[in-house]
Amino acid sequence: MAMLLVCWPGGSFAQTWKRLGPEGGQVISLATADSGEIFLGTADGHVFASADGGTSWAVRGHVGQRWDAVVQALVADSAEPKKMFAAVWNQDPAAGGGVYWSTDAGATWQQRGLEGEAVRALAQWRRDSKVLVAGTKSGVFRSPDGGETWKRISPEGDEELKNLDSVAIDPQDLNVIYAGTYHLPWKTTDGGQHWTAIGAGMIDDSDIMSLAIDRSNPVKIFASACSGIYRSENGGEQWTKLQGIPYASRRTQQILQDPENLGVWFAGTTEGLWKSADGGENWERQTERDVAVNAIAFANREARLLVGTDEGVRASANGGKSFIASEAGFSHRVLSGFAVAEEDRDHVLVVEESGSGKILESKNGGKNWRETKAPKGAAVRVFVIGDLWIASLRGGGAAYSDSKGQRWRDLRFLARTAVRKQPVSGKRTAALADRLVKPEVLAVTAVDETLLLATDEGLWGGRIREGVVWRMGEQSIGGRVQDVWSDGKRIFATTGSAVFESGDVGKRWASLGVPDGAGNLLWLRTDATQSMRVLLGTQSGIFAGDPSVAGSHLWRLAQAGLPAIATEPALLLDGLWVVPASNGAVYVSRDEGKDWERLPNESVGAAVDVREAGPGRIYVLTKSDGLQKVVLVPETARNSQIGTGSSSSLVKLYKERR
Repeated sequence: MAMLLVCWPGGSFAQTWKRLGPEGGQVISLATADSGEIFLGTADGHVFASADGGTSWAVRGHVGQRWDAVVQALVADSAEPKKMFAAVWNQDPAAGGGVYWSTDAGATWQQRGLEGEAVRALAQWRRDSKVLVAGTKSGVFRSPDGGETWKRISPEGDEELKNLDSVAIDPQDLNVIYAGTYHLPWKTTDGGQHWTAIGAGMIDDSDIMSLAIDRSNPVKIFASACSGIYRSENGGEQWTKLQGIPYASRRTQQILQDPENLGVWFAGTTEGLWKSADGGENWERQTERDVAVNAIAFANREARLLVGTDEGVRASANGGKSFIASEAGFSHRVLSGFAVAEEDRDHVLVVEESGSGKILESKNGGKNWRETKAPKGAAVRVFVIGDLWIASLRGGGAAYSDSKGQRWRDLRFLARTAVRKQPVSGKRTAALADRLVKPEVLAVTAVDETLLLATDEGLWGGRIREGVVWRMGEQSIGGRVQDVWSDGKRIFATTGSAVFESGDVGKRWASLGVPDGAGNLLWLRTDATQSMRVLLGTQSGIFAGDPSVAGSHLWRLAQAGLPAIATEPALLLDGLWVVPASNGAVYVSRDEGKDWERLPNESVGAAVDVREAGPGRIYVLTKSDGLQKVVLVPETARNSQIGTGSSSSLVKLYKERR
């Protein structure tokens, strides 16, 4: 259920978006609170929570204001059940990161020091929860008062003791601290006044990703590195490389001791989860090899082992012997594209942004998803034309299938070139030869029975069901075509610097006027209510005009509430215009672009595409939060309030019942 409220215009939006999935996604960090709740951190600042041992999840909050904030570590306070800390670094190196804290179990977060520092490790001392140690790109910091103040305890500007990936505090002595860097581990026994490199026995240049101190013996330490797993029996003076895990699996993100059986250790590697039942002497893989493990945690009350991977959460109730997917409500996949059937808005395809290019399908508006048969070669984008699905492929080219998706066929791009032949008579003659090419497909449309594709190698077209396309407008339109669009009569092709129009299905093309100072041209759409007006998306905002008769000075820049930045193609509905912008927000206009309102999306990731989901509803594809549905107009208000132009109309959006 999601309650949505929209005030038009001059008011504001206040709504929660309904997550449609698909479930799963990249897990960066896991933490277990003494209350029994499990917390999960992502690569874009989101924190999810589970109150049932990781069986089901719900988004709890968002750390900071940025969408590239990686929640590298979560620490549940041992003294106060609702207090949490997060170690954050931003994917933009110039933005740094910091330590954040929450006093309401992850619902809201505030900066808690080290602003501007890329914090990649965080530890809390067991005996006094106010003592925190953080590892950042520039060094090691300690706080004696729960993060209120911080002091650098590693030498500033030190060329070795920097680029921290892990920290650990001796459970008996807060002055004994271990720090793992990109280049071997370090140790201090006097709270940071002096540091010693402790890499004896390790392969040089080992990135120390995780440090774990044995609960029963604080001088026994495990370190996971890119070169393998190491154990020290004497506080790091000497390390022994543990055997049993193949070399290809040794990039180990985390090593964790079983809290109930202290002789059992788990290692999360890029090739599965491994387990040792004898203190690290022997190891056995517990998951499939293709599972990349980023985080491990135990659910206190249920005694369940949770594993956070690149594709979701897995749980084991038998110590790792078997695992099941445990990610209900955790919808955080990175998707590269989606399409909605023209005749059935509940029939949706999404493409997962991964090496495999998986295509997932829902026939009931996102209630259930299944992996469907995919074309040869990983899909990048997917389009729909009538009852035809078209997939753009990684590495170039495309494939097509009917809406059942049972059989994908390659779409053949034939480039026709002239060649000269030398016949027997000795007289040279000209002939035409076809060669198969694989351009990158960027956009697809159709007019009559002709399919048109915008690619990085020009515009292509052909009969929809013949499986072959040829270059179109080659004499007029060259190079990369950003977008192609048809209103049923005319075809518009947009390059980075020009717009072309054809009224005869691509036989002849005319160059149209474009706005001055618009920068790179991105896309074009026609306004169905005014047959000659078009919207042109550019690097400098959206322009409206009539390019067939207007000079560049007659274009109007949409500015009332809409920033002058790059956008994705607009969705023009009856009485509503919707556009996702490069700042991650979705903007809506109900007066044909005169005024715009931003849809609040604090609880979801950046929006990258929109499609119609039915009357008054839209699907929103987000960068990392999967597919969302937003109800813009309730059934009772669709005819009476939208498009009336009344400045006092209030549209209350209802609970989503689908």
